[in-house]
Amino acid sequence: MKESETISWIFMATAIASETEPTDFNGISIIADGINHAIPTHKEMQTSISWLFDKGLVSKHGKKYTLTPEGKSEYKNATETTNTLLKIWGNLEEKLKTYA
Repeated sequence: MKESETISWIFMATAIASETEPTDFNGISIIADGINHAIPTHKEMQTSISWLFDKGLVSKHGKKYTLTPEGKSEYKNATETTNTLLKIWGNLEEKLKTYA
């Protein structure tokens, strides 16, 4: 999987997992598995969350994570034209490439 695919996968999982309250790595991992039928490695999680944090899309609250207002806006934009997970994932991947 390309780095942009991994980061957008973890971003989408974080968005869904933290919809009602901040979530930990386990919560993100469970949702990521549901999206991609694969459990992200610790390295994939660390690298993706760090990248998203550095870009101002995810915030950390102790050991839990949630989207920032900018992250929520990007996720909302990715879901406006579709409700299928794979298309949302693709929309997020394309948008996150502009942050590189």
